[in-house]
This record gives sequence, C-alpha cells and structure tokens, in this order.
Amino acid sequence: MKIVIICGIVLLLYILITYIMFIFVSRKIKEKIFIFYHNGVEKTIAPYKKEIELGNDWVNEKKTQGKVEDMYIKSRDGLKLHGILIRNDKNKGIILEAHGYRSYPGRDLYASCFNYYDMGYSLLLIDQRTNDPSEGKYISFGILESDDVIEWCKYLNKKYKNMPIVLAGVSMGAATVMMAIKDIKPNMNIKCVIADCGFISAYDQVAYFMKHLAHISSIPFMWAINIWCKMLGSFDLKDKNVLDILKDKDIPLLLIHGENDELVPTINSKKIYDSYNGKKDLLIMPGAAHGVSYLVDSKKYIKKIKEFLNEYND
Repeated sequence: MKIVIICGIVLLLYILITYIMFIFVSRKIKEKIFIFYHNGVEKTIAPYKKEIELGNDWVNEKKTQGKVEDMYIKSRDGLKLHGILIRNDKNKGIILEAHGYRSYPGRDLYASCFNYYDMGYSLLLIDQRTNDPSEGKYISFGILESDDVIEWCKYLNKKYKNMPIVLAGVSMGAATVMMAIKDIKPNMNIKCVIADCGFISAYDQVAYFMKHLAHISSIPFMWAINIWCKMLGSFDLKDKNVLDILKDKDIPLLLIHGENDELVPTINSKKIYDSYNGKKDLLIMPGAAHGVSYLVDSKKYIKKIKEFLNEYND
C-alpha cells in the first residue's frame, strides 16, 4: 500500500513539475522564440515590401472582379477553418497554398500566387488553424494542420469533381503539405507537392528554435513541452516525420529552399531530396534567406515551378 501511495505522489509531482515547465515555456519562452522568429522573417522580407503590397493589390483586384470566394470547412476536431478561392475560368486545376508559422496568406503567399493564376490555375489560399478567421488555440507545426489540408482536399473533391489539385506551402506551410502526403489517397486528384523551405520534424524544428534562435537549451524543456502538447493540444511533436512519411510514397515533390536560410536550415530540404525515392526536384536559391526565394529571383523560381507542373500535372 505504501508503495502505491509513494508512486502516486511521485506521479502527481511529475505531472505538476512538467505542467509548471510547460506553462513557463509556453508563456515566457514561446514569446521569446516568436520575437526571434518574427524579427527574422520581418528582416528577410523588409526589402520586398513593394512586391508584397503589389500582391495584395492583385488579390483585392480579383475581389472587385467577383473572382474571390470565402470558403469554410470543419476540421476533424471541430474547428471552423477559412480559406479564399480565387477562381480561374481556365480551370487547369487548383493550387492549395498554406502559409507559415504565425503568419498569414497576405505576407507569405500574395506576392507570388498570381503566377499560378497566370498559368491557368485557381487558387485556394487557406488560413491555417489559429490564424483568424480560422479557429484554433494551438499551433502544432504541421501535425494537425496537415490533417486540415486533407479535409480541404476532400472538400474540393466534392465541390469540383475530377479537378487536379496541387499542394504548395511556405515554411511551416511547406512542412504541412509534406506531412499531408501521409494521408493522400489515389482518388483525391492530388497531382504533386511544392514545398518551399519546409522542415522535416516539428519536434526538431521547435528544439532548433529554442537552441539557435532564442539561445535556450532545449534539453530540459522539450520532453515537458511534448507531454503537454499531447495532453492539452492533442498532438505529438514527434509524429509525422517527413522522412518517414515519404519512404513508401511516389507523389512528385518539388523542394525549394534559400541557400542562406537561418530559420529553417537548408539541410532540411537537402535531406528530404536525398532520401526520397519518388519523383523529385530541388532548387536551392543562392543568396535567399528564409521564405524569400521567389522574391530574390522570381524568374528562376517560376521557371522551375512551370517545368515541374508541366511535367507532372499535364
């Protein structure tokens, strides 16, 4: 009986200590990581504000033309998720694009998305969970977001039967669409995936943020963070490792990464490319930091995407 009581006390202390660590990390360290990440992104996109504004103007023009439609779906865990569909009368297919961590389509996607439209594609630009007007409390670094992408694809298949779908994303959005490959079925009409500066593992990327961006040792915190991610957010940061997901897949995959990316190191895309046995291509953009490969050299970027889509979606 004493052993049972002692084990119970130890378990309660363990739960209490990990909860205190999780609260400390989520309230204090999370904001520090966000400041480092946000400032890093803002620094990289600062020279390209004009291009981003022009992208916003283009989307607003499509809205005035009546080409933009708000769309909503329910996630598997009951969240209301939002996206905008920019319709293209050419009906070549639909590009589903996902933005990055604590970002939004206007910053990550608008500057370049018109190129897909010019190629004849409609666009579905989704607001990832937690990004208003999509609901949600926790960002799961692609774990649950990839489930959301699959639900969006199911919705598109019902609404636009036999319409080809291309998955694309930037940063966490790139990891999201690569993780979604795990649940792609042949009847979903998903032709290929384009991943710009994505990471392999949510767990490793969070640890990287803590160690290299916020200069905080991840060793005493990551185990506690993951326990409470499971308990409060219903996700495991170690789930859906991209390298494991791709082992038995053959969907065409285009990887793009900036050579000077310090937020999500370029080695992520190189490792994915080297390990993947399916149809693949890789573009490392010289001189590009995180998430700005298109802005650094739009001609080279779009040329590679056109070649890829012409090969795998025509």
